[in-house]
Amino acid sequence: MRAAFRTLGCKVNQVETEALLGFLKALEPEVVPLEAGADLVVINTCAVTTTAEADARKEIRRARRANPEAFIVVTGCYAELSPEAVRELGADAVVPNSCKAELPKVILEHFGLPADPITTPPNEFWGAGERGLLNSRVRAFLKVQDGCQAGCAYCIIPRLRGKERHRDYREALAEAEALLRMGIQEIVLTGVRLGSYRGHPRGLAGLVEDLHHLGAKVRLSSIEPEDTGEDLLGVIARYAPGVRPHLHLSLQTGSDRLLRLMGRRYDKAYYRQLVRRAYELIPGFALTTDVIAGLPTETEEEHRETLAFLEELRPTRVHAFTYTPRPKTRAASMPQVPPEVRKRRTKEI
Repeated sequence: MRAAFRTLGCKVNQVETEALLGFLKALEPEVVPLEAGADLVVINTCAVTTTAEADARKEIRRARRANPEAFIVVTGCYAELSPEAVRELGADAVVPNSCKAELPKVILEHFGLPADPITTPPNEFWGAGERGLLNSRVRAFLKVQDGCQAGCAYCIIPRLRGKERHRDYREALAEAEALLRMGIQEIVLTGVRLGSYRGHPRGLAGLVEDLHHLGAKVRLSSIEPEDTGEDLLGVIARYAPGVRPHLHLSLQTGSDRLLRLMGRRYDKAYYRQLVRRAYELIPGFALTTDVIAGLPTETEEEHRETLAFLEELRPTRVHAFTYTPRPKTRAASMPQVPPEVRKRRTKEI
């Protein structure tokens, strides 16, 4: 059977697509490009911004045009946000995040094969056993956390991913061992709010240490500043470079007023001290970050504050997003910065 997989958005989506491929072994799928004429198409979507929504719609239309006879399954955040729109675009099955554990069952039963009973909550999709690898034979992402309840004013993710859930560290280590046997050299820990991980008695720091002792190179994906404690910094410092000396600490804005307004749980002084401490402790430390340009009510002076703070921090890389209002978020009802100003500020960042 010929199967095409398209993954949009975050690293968590990438893991989930590969986990699904592992569950579909009974189909003996031959993975092909989207335009190659597939029997099955799975599109794992994002909806963090309006651009991500547009990309999801485009991919669904493209999949149907290229594969008129295929069974098209759409999952992910856009499927959670707008399931009816997804159906109207041509999907045969819509599996939102809240039912993601049912993905293997939906697909296997469509092709006349039995599916194992679902033994986890429907919104928990970690993967099990052998996993497919779609992107790299050297580096693999390992999902250990899902959901977020931080409640940032601009963010729709808690609505799309639900409350925080944490994978038991023994399951995570077992999957890591399987990945190492497959030849993977570097494991990237990922989650929607990775730093909140509570599936290990010592939290994320304990899991990183255990992974290092398995012989894996370990890297962390994006993490919140308030979740980055001395224990985690110490583990990175102790085992670098095997534990990669890098943190992606989401900043979002260099204005303390906007940080408070958006519900962020730190200020510039805290962020500055955290970065300084990381440089002190970790040999060869590298910082990367996210910034959102044009948050509601952002003044020109506050934009300049952000630029100045970035100049002070000198991160290796800045991922600059243009703010777009998301439905049913607090920020969507606040006074908005004109779109052309948001775009200019993004370019300046």
